[in-house]
Amino acid sequence: MFLFTHIEKCAGTSFNRTLSLTFPGYVHVTRNHYGGNDFKNDLTHDEFKQLKKIWVSGIGGHSVRPYLSFLEIEKSFNITFLRNPIERYMSQFNHEREMGFSENIESFIAKDYTENFMVNKLAGCNDFNLAKKILNNYDFIGDANNYLKSISLLAAKMNVNFYGDGIKRNSRRQNENYLTYEDLSSTQQSVVLEQNKLDIDLYQDFILKDNYITKCQKYDFKKPSILRLKIIQKLDKIKRQKVNKIRRTQ
Repeated sequence: MFLFTHIEKCAGTSFNRTLSLTFPGYVHVTRNHYGGNDFKNDLTHDEFKQLKKIWVSGIGGHSVRPYLSFLEIEKSFNITFLRNPIERYMSQFNHEREMGFSENIESFIAKDYTENFMVNKLAGCNDFNLAKKILNNYDFIGDANNYLKSISLLAAKMNVNFYGDGIKRNSRRQNENYLTYEDLSSTQQSVVLEQNKLDIDLYQDFILKDNYITKCQKYDFKKPSILRLKIIQKLDKIKRQKVNKIRRTQ
């Protein structure tokens, strides 16, 4: 079985779709009713045990947090993606502004959970060393900034041909009102850099340091048949109902 930790704004929506198309037994368990890194979103041990009974080949989502003790002892193939922290930060802001959660960059910066988001997602706290220790035990760490090259490496590691439907998901950067880091004032830029200091170090250590992913070829996804798409659509609906029932009972 594999576990996928979906860090917000790190190509996880696209990867989740690929996992669903490729592995009929993949279950997506994201539930973020309380904000991205709130512990109330976490998968519980009882939920995990019930999910494993649904003939699963893998479990993934925002709620799959690697610091959870019952996941630490699970013998699984662990996957996650990191992203350039400043790009990830600005992407999350633009998403929240679009959804009405943050009126402007100042209100977004003021939110505690936006600080070192990747480190906190992995470690459950603002602890770089713990996040690094956790990632050292991961089987695969992809780079959202080199997504297709990351998929090539993962396909080789898992010995699998991934399916993809070619649809871009959660792509906002082309929007006219998309706010970039370069649009910020120098003061705002300094604050954003400080808020992402540990995430920048994490990305440096696990992605930029060896730069091995950039040496891979871009992956060419296998195109799913119309029949496969229909079957996956029905399966996803059934799995979603089962997951919702399990997570509502806890």
